[in-house]
Amino acid sequence: MWTAFSSDGSVLMGLTAKGRGSLEFVLDPNLGEVRAEDIVAPQSAKDLKISFHVTGQYKLSGQMGLNKDSLDRVTVTGPRLADISEPRMMTEILLPARLSRATRQPSVYDISLDISPGPPPPHRCAILCMSKERYDRFLTEKSKLVDTSEWECTDAFTNGSQVWVWTIRKSVRDKVIPRRYLVFFPGFPKWGQPINGGV
Repeated sequence: MWTAFSSDGSVLMGLTAKGRGSLEFVLDPNLGEVRAEDIVAPQSAKDLKISFHVTGQYKLSGQMGLNKDSLDRVTVTGPRLADISEPRMMTEILLPARLSRATRQPSVYDISLDISPGPPPPHRCAILCMSKERYDRFLTEKSKLVDTSEWECTDAFTNGSQVWVWTIRKSVRDKVIPRRYLVFFPGFPKWGQPINGGV
């Protein structure tokens, strides 16, 4: 993965793996589970890109809508980044059996997680945000970051008073290795509105 911190405090990241992306379902607090067949979500050929804006608008590459006249970028609403202190899962990626090999050597600015001592797949990559104080407490207590983990391998970047944490983990719930990357993007979905207020 690549990650960049913008001057306004927003955080951008994405996968270096190439491929096509599609939406499988959306969990909406008002509509319940909205399946792919009930969503207009054109398959995307763009590389996966995630934008965590300081305002709490979090966006994925790709579009979705409840009809073809209300397509907008895949967006969920969460807390403002500055308001996050307790660990919040920003996204989680279920990893396929084969990962793309890096095209360059790691530098001192990179995180490199060695999972070879850990259990066999399936694995997930959980990306969390929290305050530096909360992350320091996690390191001291040596506690799990995700309740359902049976094993975790963790490293982090510090961004001012906050820490962004990458955790490769084995979940007690996972039995099957996915054939592709599956991305879980928590938050309240924001549906696009029809152009010009049309129905």
